[in-house]
Amino acid sequence: MTQGEEPAAADAEDGEALRAGEPGEAEEEVAATQLGTERYVLAGFFAAGMLLAYLLGKIVHGVWATLSNKDWFSRALPAVSAVGDDDKMTYGMVIGGVIALIVVLRMFRNAELRTWSDEVASELAKVKWPTKKEVTNSTFVVIATTTVATLYLALLDRFWAFVTNIVYGDGS
Repeated sequence: MTQGEEPAAADAEDGEALRAGEPGEAEEEVAATQLGTERYVLAGFFAAGMLLAYLLGKIVHGVWATLSNKDWFSRALPAVSAVGDDDKMTYGMVIGGVIALIVVLRMFRNAELRTWSDEVASELAKVKWPTKKEVTNSTFVVIATTTVATLYLALLDRFWAFVTNIVYGDGS
């Protein structure tokens, strides 16, 4: 073995030891980081699609229910207006889901929007998020400061009410 081969052999041994120690952990870690910040972009598009599908489904159902109560609509499309209210909700959600799927896929394939969302995700990945302990400590500081300020203002209000009562009197 030459000197150049020793670090490679050591790395191979470390990799084997890692694989031998806990078989699934290394694979899970690689799978979780494989997408990088793109997983946040995909999750954002998925969440936007779900929200859009829900909203569009509600809108379709509302418009359909409103139009079904109109006489001209009932005469023009009797089969459509005769659909039950529960079925209208189901069909409305399906229609909303299909429209949302088309819209989200078009947005996902838009190069400018995709570049922007990738840049946002990469910037968010650089953020140093506070730990649970830091958030807890900051919350206690805010609560304590708010309590002290409330007590101070309440005492100040009582004091000025007392002074005003002395100066102007209560009218008795």
